[in-house]
Amino acid sequence: MEILRSISSLQTFLQKCRKQNGVIGFVPTMGALHQGHLSLLSNSIKDNDYTICSIYINPKQFNKKEDLISYPRTIGSDIEQLKQIHCDALFLPSDSEMYHAADVSIVYDFTHLFNMLEGEKRPGHFLGVVTIVHKLFNLINPDKAYFGEKDYQQLQIIKLFVKNYNLPVEIISCATVRNSKGLALSSRNKNLKPHEAEAALNLVKTLKKLKHDVSEFKRTYSNAPLKKQDLIRLKHLAIKIIIANPLIKLDYFEIIESENFRFTDYIDYNKNYRALIAVYIGEIRLIDNISIN
Repeated sequence: MEILRSISSLQTFLQKCRKQNGVIGFVPTMGALHQGHLSLLSNSIKDNDYTICSIYINPKQFNKKEDLISYPRTIGSDIEQLKQIHCDALFLPSDSEMYHAADVSIVYDFTHLFNMLEGEKRPGHFLGVVTIVHKLFNLINPDKAYFGEKDYQQLQIIKLFVKNYNLPVEIISCATVRNSKGLALSSRNKNLKPHEAEAALNLVKTLKKLKHDVSEFKRTYSNAPLKKQDLIRLKHLAIKIIIANPLIKLDYFEIIESENFRFTDYIDYNKNYRALIAVYIGEIRLIDNISIN
C-alpha cells in the first residue's frame, strides 16, 4: 500500500492508475477505522481496480473544539488494517495540504437537509463535510465513492451534492455494520466505558421496537394508514426504553419520508420511511437509524 502525504504524490499515483485505464474507488474517512470502514473499503476493493482511502480529521466539520480534540486518533493501527485488506493507497494529508489562505469559500445551499436534525444540532457540520468531500473529489476524481447508511443524513446530502453539481462519481451506499449485540459501529464507540456501551444498545432497541410496532399496526388494521395520534403513541412507547435509562440523554427521535427527507407525522404504507435517533451517553454523542418500509 502506498502512503500519500501530499497532493503531488497523490497525483503521481492517480496518473499511474489512469494509464492502466483503472477504475478508481474511494472511501473518505477520519481514521479510527473499524469494521464499518473496512466493509466500505472491501466493497470498493471488490468493485474497482484501485481503491484509495483518505484519513483526514477535518476541523471544519466540528462545531465544538473539544469534539475535535477528543476525536480518536489511531493512525498506526489504521495503516495496519488497511494493509491487511490490501487497500492500494492511503491519502494522509495535513491541514496545510488541504486548506490554504487563498481558498475561495463556496456557499453550498442546495438542500434543506443542512438545517434539520444533525444540521440543526451541529451548526456548520454539513457545510464542513461537503467542503472537504468536494475538495477530495476534485483531487481524486474517483469513479465510485462509498458511504455508510449509519450517517444517513450525510449520505443523502452527498447524493444531492453530486447530483446538483453534476459530478462524474457514483455514490455507493452501504448498510450499517453492527457489533454482535446490535450497536452501530462508530469511531466514537472507542470512548465509551463498558457500562456506557451497554446503555448504548438502547438506541437500536428503540428503533427496532418502533419498526416492529409499525409493522404490527399494519398487520392488525389491514394496511390502514397509521395516523398522527397513533404514530405519536408508538413513538412514545419506543422512547420509553431511552427515557428509563439515566445514562442516556435524548437529542432527537424523528421519522422522515425517505424520498424527500422531510418530517412526517403519519405512515402511508405505500411509502418508505426512516427513523433517526441521536443521544448523549455521558459526553459521547451517538446516532443511529433504521428503515421503515
